[in-house]
Amino acid sequence: MNKEKFTRWYLLTLGCLIALCIVFICGYPGVLRAQDPSAFVQSLPSTSLTGTDLSSKCPECDKYRENHHPIGIVPSHPANYPFPLYDGKIMCLTCHIEGNTGGSINLLRGGPYVDQRVFCFKCHAEEEYAKIDPHIMLDGRGNVLSVNGRPVCLFCHSVKPNPATDRTGDVLFRADVAFLCWRCHPSMVNPTFFKAHFLVTPSMEMRKVMKEQEQRLKVTIPLVPRDRITCSTCHNPHQKGVILYGPSASGADTPHKLRLPASEICIACHNFM
Repeated sequence: MNKEKFTRWYLLTLGCLIALCIVFICGYPGVLRAQDPSAFVQSLPSTSLTGTDLSSKCPECDKYRENHHPIGIVPSHPANYPFPLYDGKIMCLTCHIEGNTGGSINLLRGGPYVDQRVFCFKCHAEEEYAKIDPHIMLDGRGNVLSVNGRPVCLFCHSVKPNPATDRTGDVLFRADVAFLCWRCHPSMVNPTFFKAHFLVTPSMEMRKVMKEQEQRLKVTIPLVPRDRITCSTCHNPHQKGVILYGPSASGADTPHKLRLPASEICIACHNFM
C-alpha cells in the first residue's frame, strides 16, 4: 500500500471511529442509562398517587413479591395511612424512597432508623404483635396453636408445612426469611459479623464442606431459595416437637436456638483444617 492510499485509509478509519463515538454519546442516551442504574432510574416517568404500577419499575433482583412487604393491598383505614398510597394500595414506594440522600437503610421513608421495627410500627400496632410468640407453636397435647383463627405456622409460612413429608426445599414463606424475623427481632448487634454472613452466597467449596458437615453432624444447614445465608441458616426458630425430621429439628428450644452448639456452629460451614 502506497503512502497516499494509506493516508486516505487512515483518515477514513479515524473519521468513522470519531463519528461512532459522537453517535454513541449524543444519539443514544438510552444506552448510557442502561449502563448507569442511577441514571436509568432518574429517567423513569415521575410517579403519581393515581395509578402507576410502581412494582413494575423495581429491579427483578429485588424479588419484591417474595422478599418484602406484600404489595397491592388496600389498607383498612386508608385515610389515616401515614405513607403515600398508589391507586389506594400499598406499593413499593409506599415504604421506600426512590433516592437515598438521607442514608436510610433499605431506602425506608423517614430514615435512617436505629431499629427498623420503629418504621413498621408506624402502621402496625406494636401491642398486637406483643401478644404473639410464633416460637410457641404447640399446646400441651402437641397440637398446633392458632393465632386469630389460623395456625401459628402461617405467621411465617404461606402454606402450613407437613412435618411428616416436607423438607427444606418444600416449605413456602410469606416473605424473605430475614424480613419475617425482623418483624420482631432487630438485626445482629455485631455489624462486622453480620456483614460477612447475611445474604452471602457460599462458594462452591464451602457448599461442599456444608454438605459433608450436614452428614457428619446430622444437622440441616438451610439456605434461602437463592442459596444465600440468612437467619435460619444458623438458628432454628421452631419449638421442639414441631419438626419431625431429625437433622432439621436440631437446635429447637436450645439457647439462642442455634442449630448446633456455639462451639460447633462455625465448623458447619468453615473448614478450619
